[in-house]
Amino acid sequence: MKNKYHNELKILNYITTTERYKAIFWISIILCLYGGVVLGGSAKNFFESLLIPLRFPLFNVFLFALLFLNNINVCSIFKNEFPDYILRLKSKKEYIKTLMRLSSIMFLFQFIIILLFLMMILFLTTFNNLELYSFQNYNVSNFTYLLFYCIRYIIYGILLTIISTLIFVNTNSRITLVINGIYLLLLLYLGNIISLQTNFSLSIWSYFTVTIYSSFSLELASSVFMALILEIIICVLYVISIRNRKIEIL
Repeated sequence: MKNKYHNELKILNYITTTERYKAIFWISIILCLYGGVVLGGSAKNFFESLLIPLRFPLFNVFLFALLFLNNINVCSIFKNEFPDYILRLKSKKEYIKTLMRLSSIMFLFQFIIILLFLMMILFLTTFNNLELYSFQNYNVSNFTYLLFYCIRYIIYGILLTIISTLIFVNTNSRITLVINGIYLLLLLYLGNIISLQTNFSLSIWSYFTVTIYSSFSLELASSVFMALILEIIICVLYVISIRNRKIEIL
């Protein structure tokens, strides 16, 4: 088991040395400059300045575009450049689980890099104001909500990455790219709508934009409900992947 994870770490390390990943990395830095200087830099409070870009539709569209491209890159490299390792996995189930794990780790790695660079930029502009106050109409502080929002962002990001990975497994990189593109277009279109929620939101896009709930407890409950829906989608796609006879282990 230890050797297995060590090999996967070597695969991830190889992926980060490829030209495609390097291009994604440097575009991510440019995106952080946009998010930190143009969007967050106008805020007076540090916590608010970090929250603004993460709730801005255009920023999220570019961010997820990079994360989706990164995920397709991981899936393609693993499938095409590590045939010997895939053969050692022996079963379709192990192949799919390994690819889901690699994709999730790579998403987390890339998102943390973006978040850290974004914070570094904002340290220069808004870090002098760390005032705590009640966020929106909620009975929680701006820091508490920022922490909650980032955790939810990461969880949803990982779940969406796994869904994208399972789509890749059952189709190919082009179809996965088209489906990811449809998601991004909907995020750009629906994300510009500031909504008021008095019940659960079934729109995944509302969780990456400015959506005001009647209470924080409702937003928390709605977020858990949406996470369960995404997990159900993953379970369905996973079962389909296991039963798909077109998927072969080299």
